[in-house]
Amino acid sequence: MSEQGEEEEQQQDEQQQQEQQLEQQTFQLDTQIPPEDPNVFMTQQKLEQNQAWKCFDFLFPAGKLAKLIKVNYTQPKTFPMTEILTKLKLDDGLPVVNFIGCRHNFDNPNSNRGKFYAGIARACHNTDAVIIDNGITTGIEKFSLRRNCTLIGVAPEQIVQYPKLNPTKIEKNELSNGHTHIFLIGGENVDLGTEALFKINLCKTIATGKISKTKGRPRCKIVNILFADSNDCFDEIREAIINKLPIIVVRGSHLCNQFIDQEKILDAEFEDIMTDKDGFFFPLKKLDSEVIAQMVHYLLTYTPSKPKQQ
Repeated sequence: MSEQGEEEEQQQDEQQQQEQQLEQQTFQLDTQIPPEDPNVFMTQQKLEQNQAWKCFDFLFPAGKLAKLIKVNYTQPKTFPMTEILTKLKLDDGLPVVNFIGCRHNFDNPNSNRGKFYAGIARACHNTDAVIIDNGITTGIEKFSLRRNCTLIGVAPEQIVQYPKLNPTKIEKNELSNGHTHIFLIGGENVDLGTEALFKINLCKTIATGKISKTKGRPRCKIVNILFADSNDCFDEIREAIINKLPIIVVRGSHLCNQFIDQEKILDAEFEDIMTDKDGFFFPLKKLDSEVIAQMVHYLLTYTPSKPKQQ
């Protein structure tokens, strides 16, 4: 082969290599998140000193885009809750349905809560209500997506896990796709249980709305639904009682079943909370989608002036 032919082959090979490199670079640019973008969430990013909150865009793997807000909640009295909700366009004053102690049963994924969640999502869709849970898998996510509901998760930053690409299994404390907003509570000297106070204050602020928009109209209603799938919900129940908010108690967990069936409650702390004379408790004896939808509609319209008597 002549030298000229060899040179031409070399040039063609070099051109092909350059084209492949360009394709790889283009592919990387299309799929990787630019680290210099401050509005894109990276797991290693933290709040700056004395920064109360910061909002990021968080894309679930093969899922939806959500707003992730990291919060420093060391000073609840001066925390700019209304400022955050204005930024997120959640300051119009909306009714709220708050899940207390709700977790997905990974040991029994075929549990009969599916239609029950569908009834809640339907009621929230018809009333423009916001759903608030703990940010991890509960089971309401797919029904919320179907009804295009606003689903907000609130959780302590130190105990949650971020979703992974191509996971072999879903972790119990993993943030779940379907949430439109996620608040992660952190900050120095913030203990577990602080999210209960933040969650109830978030419910009240969303229901109240921005004063300039609500123009003196009464606060929208807040309904709590108690599942008690975990024992870390006791502080949140207390906060709901202090704020005189109605609590629907649903069947499923041992604690709720004992309360509904009026049996001896084995957990002394839970018994002390549930026998509080100021509690607005409404027990549901069965998981029925129509019953829960009607109950949510009713309590979002009217709140009793006195606690329900046993």
